[in-house]
Amino acid sequence: MNSYHPQRPPSSSGSTVARNYLARSLVQRQAAELQRCRSHTRRSIANHHIVYTGFTALALCRIELPWCPSIRDDSVHILYDDRNRRPTRANTQYFPWHCTDIRQGQFSDIQYVQDNTSIVCTHPLVTWAILSRHIGQTETIVLLDAIVRGTSCTVPVTANDVDAFLDQTPNFSGKRRCLAALPFIRNITDSPMESRSVLALLRHGLKMPQLQWRIYIPELHWEAVVDMAYPDAHVIIEYDGDAHRIDKRQYRWDERKRQALRAMGFTVIVVFADDVLTAEGRAAFANRVANALGVAAPGRPLPEHRALLDDERRMMHRNRQRRYRARQRAQGRKV
Repeated sequence: MNSYHPQRPPSSSGSTVARNYLARSLVQRQAAELQRCRSHTRRSIANHHIVYTGFTALALCRIELPWCPSIRDDSVHILYDDRNRRPTRANTQYFPWHCTDIRQGQFSDIQYVQDNTSIVCTHPLVTWAILSRHIGQTETIVLLDAIVRGTSCTVPVTANDVDAFLDQTPNFSGKRRCLAALPFIRNITDSPMESRSVLALLRHGLKMPQLQWRIYIPELHWEAVVDMAYPDAHVIIEYDGDAHRIDKRQYRWDERKRQALRAMGFTVIVVFADDVLTAEGRAAFANRVANALGVAAPGRPLPEHRALLDDERRMMHRNRQRRYRARQRAQGRKV
């Protein structure tokens, strides 16, 4: 078992404002989660070993949470490997995991110490595998991107670690999604929303943009870094999150940078959360980029990105099942 003690937030020097804003929020969430788990552990049944997983483990390890309405982030998430021994507690969700051997050695559980109380959670890659059956293909990719990026994570994970983990783990529910996520982490983004932005472009058939592209701006005497770019087409894409609006100095700098880039002949597209959190927004965003590139958005991903259709196929299948059950009930049949 690996032991880690909570650390202080990273300093702002040498990092972007957005990255520091995200890191500080992750540290604050970890502190709150440690207190909640400490209270939860002390109320638990004597001699009952609790291992936290799911969103609880991600918060403890300072990893951004995926988007999944079916999982409650206000409850405590606990691992169990035997349904017959699973306890039942209020405000608690239980997640099964039967590949117990992988939780030894390199991917063993993580232990934190809070006020002399031991708090144990699953390794980030074990947590990722457990959640993959619940969060869909796109969010499985987004979560893996966050784990490997490690904005403020206490447990470093590399792409080689991911390969080793999947090679050593026997089949589990969600493994196909995990394997399909591997090609998408060749280029790591700077935040979950940037990851969703990139996946929206790939889903609608556009090519992978260059990430964290550097360009010298003579007007500002500065080498700027932009989130995404198609340099040959002179198209730049930037995600605008909360950090850019909270820090007024950063907001002014972003505006000056974008004005200078436009003066240099670049098309600068600014992306907001609304552009990537709905199917309609993602399609409209992809079309905006396609128009700037002077191409038509195919609407379907390239063969190497075909996994991005999985969530929509599953949704269509569920909708067909709902319509079938509704017809059967309308005819008085039990379904």
